[in-house]
Amino acid sequence: MENPKPNGWHEWSKHVLLELERLGKEQNETDDAITSIKVEIAMLKVKSGVWGAIGGLIPVLIYIAFKIL
Repeated sequence: MENPKPNGWHEWSKHVLLELERLGKEQNETDDAITSIKVEIAMLKVKSGVWGAIGGLIPVLIYIAFKIL
């Protein structure tokens, strides 16, 4: 069996593997950031719902107070 001619692929294969590892790490970081943003959005939705309920409750309480008095 003959030795294949050196064409530089061995060096490039190392570079390609390192680049794939780097891209994999970046993908994981991006996924983590997106998950964090989703959690923050969910928290903001809950807060806005609570404030909306409080804002809607105030006129109802005023109406009830006027009806009782």
